[in-house]
Amino acid sequence: MSADAVRTGPESTPQMSALDAVLRDTLTSTYVDDAFYALLRADVAEWDAHGTPLTEDERATYEALLLHESWLLDRRRFEDWYGLYARECLYWVPAADPVADPAAGDPRNRVAIACDDRRRLGDRIVWLRTGVAYSQLPPSHTAHLSSGFVRVPTARPGEVKIRSNTVVHEIRSGHVLQTMAGWTGHVLVLEDGRWRIARKTVALLDAERAHHNLTFLL
Repeated sequence: MSADAVRTGPESTPQMSALDAVLRDTLTSTYVDDAFYALLRADVAEWDAHGTPLTEDERATYEALLLHESWLLDRRRFEDWYGLYARECLYWVPAADPVADPAAGDPRNRVAIACDDRRRLGDRIVWLRTGVAYSQLPPSHTAHLSSGFVRVPTARPGEVKIRSNTVVHEIRSGHVLQTMAGWTGHVLVLEDGRWRIARKTVALLDAERAHHNLTFLL
């Protein structure tokens, strides 16, 4: 889809240059390979480890970043949200809690609610901005609530792992309120002098149940 096509939607904004950058990113995505999937499996093993409360400095850096992510999502500032992610990233919502069900920890052979690399994240944002996506007519509005931030130990130097409890409320005009609860794991890396999100896992408590329209971003 071209940037000009996106501009015709009712949600067109002055930040078209940011959307153009998203469109450029969707052209290639080659980093998701066996080694990347191995990272996801290693993540699952580590998410169950005992976490430690964040220090004041860690709260000012890591917790602040993740709260800002929620703030952007709740305001539908998708292009700015996309800018929080590393060049090699993944947004993963398994269809079962990967810690409780280890088989769910390998998205190569298990269905996922979402499993988006950077290209697919860009596609998702462009799709949301068209204004003609049926499952987002009317658009979803969300309220993300996060608490219990802890730092989880990891064997990989240069990565920081933060796990938190998450509740997301979603409403669309004319539809009932949805509430989803679970935990979220963020893997953060330094890139271009800034902490960015390399991998995000959202494990819903009822992930194995049927859900109504999860086309918005958790």
